[in-house]
Amino acid sequence: MQELIQYIDDAWASQLPFVAYHVPGAREVTCFFPEDSELRHLQAYDEAGFIFSPFETSSQPLVFPEAVSEVLKFELIDPELEPQSNFRINEKPGEKENYLKLVSNAIDQIRAGEVRKIVTSRKISAEYELKNPAELLLKLIYFYPEAFTYVWFHPEVGLWAGASPEILAKTYRTQFKTMALAGTKRVEEGRTWTEKELDEQQIVTDEIVKALNKHGENLDISERQTDKAGELLHLRTDITATLKSSKLGDVLRELHPTPAVCGLPKDKAYQFLNKHEGYDRQFYTGFFGELNMPQHNQRSTRTRNQENQAYKSVVRASSLYVNLRCVSYAAEKINIYVGGGITKDSIPKEEWTETVNKSRTMLKVL
Repeated sequence: MQELIQYIDDAWASQLPFVAYHVPGAREVTCFFPEDSELRHLQAYDEAGFIFSPFETSSQPLVFPEAVSEVLKFELIDPELEPQSNFRINEKPGEKENYLKLVSNAIDQIRAGEVRKIVTSRKISAEYELKNPAELLLKLIYFYPEAFTYVWFHPEVGLWAGASPEILAKTYRTQFKTMALAGTKRVEEGRTWTEKELDEQQIVTDEIVKALNKHGENLDISERQTDKAGELLHLRTDITATLKSSKLGDVLRELHPTPAVCGLPKDKAYQFLNKHEGYDRQFYTGFFGELNMPQHNQRSTRTRNQENQAYKSVVRASSLYVNLRCVSYAAEKINIYVGGGITKDSIPKEEWTETVNKSRTMLKVL
């Protein structure tokens, strides 16, 4: 573990690009250390590496290619961490009123029949000095082991870190997996899900199924379940399919941004956000993760197959997550990004409270 910390500290001190991340359930942390500081954009979805894609649909994802990076894995050992942070960000004048106005405008659009759902968001900013990205990563892993946790840095972009419970796409050969995640309540609330929350999640599920029907077959849709992510609960439906001849890039362009982070219909919700949200989301509600990374599969270990034990097949697999619950850091300023799905039944003050609850995910580790 000390070696992991040293690698990250050295890269941070030298302002060299890197990403360090933990996949849910893994006993190791994986890191990419590119051989230079060139800012590379993904050219095609048959490349291999770690990609970091913005919310903006016309922008190409950034990539740390496997071919020009040192890829290292470090055993995860429960760290000795500083006590939970007491860091808080004071609400700025007009911040609440501006968000309530944004939500009210979204509700008006929905009730006018323009859209069914709009996912509004806001950015919470404060002066901050980030001294130790490795400690930030370890805190994210410790508090949110069920999420994909990461710290990503490039000197031309800044540092991003987060904990995401939402899978955008997992691929293994022709198998494709995604999920519909929506609705939020705190664990201690002890209440049942509201009709508004159930409807919001069903909208997300229906749209994903519609998109996958164009590119896949043998769709399997799980029963809806409640999923725990730290101190929050969400509604989740798992969806799997067998991809046809379509390329992964085509499927991702169909799915991103999902109704869970943008709205429905996607184009009209996207236009509303560009006009009214009032800030650039950058990589918040984009997606990130492993693209076409090797998975080694050893053949059967039964006695009669011992002669084959020297042989392993290598399959390329992808594991991409939606960039929720995240922060960005640059020029001694920290930004926390939070949002929520708005439907015709939304109540602006409750939507504000939901964003406050969601901000605690990142405040907890700063």
